[in-house]
Amino acid sequence: MKVTVNFTSQGRMLEGQLFLPLEDKGPFATLLFEGSITGATNQITEYLAREVSNQGFVCMMMDHSYYGDEESAAQPWESPSKRIEDIKAALNFLMEYPAVDKEKIVGAGVSVGAEFLTQVCKTTSLCKGLILVQGPFDDSQNVARDLDIPSVVIDETHLEAAVDEIVLWVRTLFNGRLVEDLKPSTYDWSQSEK
Repeated sequence: MKVTVNFTSQGRMLEGQLFLPLEDKGPFATLLFEGSITGATNQITEYLAREVSNQGFVCMMMDHSYYGDEESAAQPWESPSKRIEDIKAALNFLMEYPAVDKEKIVGAGVSVGAEFLTQVCKTTSLCKGLILVQGPFDDSQNVARDLDIPSVVIDETHLEAAVDEIVLWVRTLFNGRLVEDLKPSTYDWSQSEK
């Protein structure tokens, strides 16, 4: 289910899109998706947010200052510092949203959005993990090198596989370990015959 929400950042009203799981229970682990300024990447970002949400997560995308309708009308420039403040405002909004588990918020940056989210994660502890979704010409693995939170680089080339990787990584982050890491059963089968 897609819901439009509003929040303020630096005195401006911004708009976000929340993708909510169909189940009516929660709170849920949540991903804030941050894309770049190009239309193609925004389509990828929305696809990922929608599909990940269908797997039982709250996902959010947002417009930034000077983008979108009226107050955020597109301008011929972008301010990285304002964009970083907008991302922080979105994270603070998510911290107050009832369906969100405050201890399970992850940033998911697509293309240049990965760089902006990395900067946010260096200055705030609101994200518990960072996903860097990179295209063939991105260099995302180098931007999160010095973070104190877990991060992963995911290739966007095959979007369905990217969705599966995102879901598996977030579940692993909050549940402890991958299925492959589990030890074989320690049940003593010789005892079952007695």
